[in-house]
Amino acid sequence: MKITGQRASVFFDEFNNSSIVEGTGSNTTTQNQKYFVISKAANSNVPVPAGSFFVAPADAVPASQIMLLVGDRLFAINEERFCKTSASFEFSYGSVDVGDDCDPGATISDGILTISGSLAGLFRYDTVTQDFDSVTDIILNRFLTIVEDNGDGTYITHPKSEAQVYLLTLLNSGGSIGQTENWVFCPINITSLSMSLGNSDAQNKDLSFTKGEGQAIIYKRAIV
Repeated sequence: MKITGQRASVFFDEFNNSSIVEGTGSNTTTQNQKYFVISKAANSNVPVPAGSFFVAPADAVPASQIMLLVGDRLFAINEERFCKTSASFEFSYGSVDVGDDCDPGATISDGILTISGSLAGLFRYDTVTQDFDSVTDIILNRFLTIVEDNGDGTYITHPKSEAQVYLLTLLNSGGSIGQTENWVFCPINITSLSMSLGNSDAQNKDLSFTKGEGQAIIYKRAIV
């Protein structure tokens, strides 16, 4: 079985303090919520290491959720869809020259994983308000201060943000119950952004990224 890149769906979120969940010893995860693990208690029930990612159980019954202990700190990811026209990832290791006269030209891996990639998409405006969608704001705010003026003398300034961005890519969207979703999760730094505004072209944006702080993983989740 082979599928096209159209089946891959890309989502974004950025770190903000209001989405941090602190363990109390009596609270639990939320059904189907995606989390980035900031830190863990000594005897934590959180199933992955700090710096990694997981999805809470699908069962809504509280007893089926994960009890969070004092010391557990999670970031609840509330992903926004990035409607792509193209996407790419590159995973690579560096190499170390270990050649000698017994084995000329030999190399070994330096063990340092480098992840980079690019995304392209069109500018999307709300049909009613004509405002940008949330993902466009996240991306532009990495490079430009955003000022909101409501026209009646109220101004809100959003300085350029250095908050961590989380990229989630569902490789095989459209699955059925009993099948497996395959996600690529990666904290990223957006390193460049270009925009094209040709008179006879759709407005579009192209961005490049590299891995940020935290683990990049493949996450396989059963559809129930």
